[in-house]
Amino acid sequence: MEKKEEDEFVSGTFKWKIENFSNLKDRKCYSDIFAIGGFKWRVLLFPKGNSVDYISLYLAVVDHSTLASGWTIYAKYSLTLVNQLDSSLSITKVTEHEFNSEESDWGFTSFMPLSQIRDLSETHFVNDICIVEADVSIRKCDIKILDQESGELLDFKGLGLIELAFHPLLEEVFLSHPILKEYQQKRSRTFVECAFTTFGRLLHFLKTTKVKDLNQDGYERLQLLWEELETFKFDLAWLQPHVESVFGMKNMAGRVGRMREDVNILEDEIKRRRAMLAAAELDLEKAKEDLAKAEQGFYKAVDVDCVIGYPLA
Repeated sequence: MEKKEEDEFVSGTFKWKIENFSNLKDRKCYSDIFAIGGFKWRVLLFPKGNSVDYISLYLAVVDHSTLASGWTIYAKYSLTLVNQLDSSLSITKVTEHEFNSEESDWGFTSFMPLSQIRDLSETHFVNDICIVEADVSIRKCDIKILDQESGELLDFKGLGLIELAFHPLLEEVFLSHPILKEYQQKRSRTFVECAFTTFGRLLHFLKTTKVKDLNQDGYERLQLLWEELETFKFDLAWLQPHVESVFGMKNMAGRVGRMREDVNILEDEIKRRRAMLAAAELDLEKAKEDLAKAEQGFYKAVDVDCVIGYPLA
């Protein structure tokens, strides 16, 4: 996913490759989740149409129920059905929408007639593959509503209104990397506010999250924050190795988890075998008791010292 930035918008492009398009059985299909403007998005496709004889395509906000009350996100975006042989002949529709809790997805119910699929099979559906692109631009500082824990906003060094909790974290980084302050040059105040708010969120996450508390959601959260921060084109060569090492912990945690599972399996197996051994020992004691009783009865009933002999008549 490529990213770029403009003074008043944060933009990004997402590409979705759909294989075996003609064999899709679900009424609607969702793309992988991608992050633009500090929000999670996905593309929604109705391969047989949303109650119409057209392919239907929409852009949707993910996890919108977790956003702050009254949230809105204004976005300008395009959805494209890519011509795989000549991109200039791709089918693109452009729109803009203010997403909110009542309208968290928006797009084109009548994107392309289903009757055209056969005609476009050799250009847009090569080898039964469909490629959809979403190009999304988020307005100004709508990204401020991403964090539910947002607190008081105060001016930070003339850069703009930044959450108070982020001030000491940014101050600490500025002392070690003063060139970051120069980032405000030739940028609008709104864009700089967005950039340093995102920076503050990442620093806050790294400062407050314990390694033992990192789970799948935590790694996804860090990934979103890092991708969003990269959008603003900071020089982060000093921070990148540390962030990558945190992501490396995920692989290590996975190995540790698998090793823990192996240990648990072996412990359970030992318990099972010990239980089997204990049962076998009980069976052995019972067999010995039965043998002793049988031998005692046998010896009483028979003179074992006598000759067996044989009858003469």
